[in-house]
Amino acid sequence: MNRLLALSAATAALTLTPAALAKTDGDETGAQVAATATGEATPVRLKEWTGDWELMKTSRRMRVWRSHLAYKLTVDAAGEVTGCEITEQFRMRRVSDRLCDVLSAHHMFEPAHDASGTPVEGSYVSRISYMDVRDRLEAD
Repeated sequence: MNRLLALSAATAALTLTPAALAKTDGDETGAQVAATATGEATPVRLKEWTGDWELMKTSRRMRVWRSHLAYKLTVDAAGEVTGCEITEQFRMRRVSDRLCDVLSAHHMFEPAHDASGTPVEGSYVSRISYMDVRDRLEAD
């Protein structure tokens, strides 16, 4: 029975993991290309996430015992992270602050654009599954 519960939990975690965490090759999605062609605003786009190892190391040091980490990053018009918020707060503020430092340092973005194509400030919301991070590190 325990194996069945563990298997269904693992399947749910893999199914619900955001596609934004997948390693991308830099191609625009069809929706972004269409939005750019029609002059619509485009959201912040994740170019690269390089913090798997640092996130796991920091989480272990801070004794984070959660299955996932949900967060929101504010991205300026140059694509730099200017703000971070852990959406499911920890009891100790220093844990959230340290995890935000790691998230801010290891995310690279293309900024959001308004309808005229001018870069503007935007935000990026995501959730990282520690199980997925562990699997990626073991595969490398």
